[in-house]
Amino acid sequence: MKRVVIASGVLEVTAELDAEGKLTAVRLPAKPPLGLDGASLAGVLAALEKYEHAEIGPPFLRAAWQHMRNIAWGQAMTYGELATALGNPRASRAVGQACARNARLLIVPCHRVVAEAGLGGFALGLEWKEKLLELETEPRG
Repeated sequence: MKRVVIASGVLEVTAELDAEGKLTAVRLPAKPPLGLDGASLAGVLAALEKYEHAEIGPPFLRAAWQHMRNIAWGQAMTYGELATALGNPRASRAVGQACARNARLLIVPCHRVVAEAGLGGFALGLEWKEKLLELETEPRG
């Protein structure tokens, strides 16, 4: 496995690549950096988009992650809406597990999947989820 540091503005992440150079994971700092803005986030995303994704995980997770990638900047959908879009309206808990098991944070934007009554969870904590959603209300720099 190879690690590549990607930085834009105050945001620095680590991309983990497999032997073929395909993206397997994105590691973020424990807390959002002070001064993090939409332009920094967009810069990191642009750099990450250059990597092809490794095919990892069982079929349901891959389908959920692919659908998450189609949620537009500044948009969100509920766990239930995503489950319905995947053809199984009763699979909202499974969608939550797909979010929890997502190692390619930012590039597979599981932070855009929210609960019907609130934010839901996020692997790095709600401070990150709130900040990412807030930044995505800004124009993509």
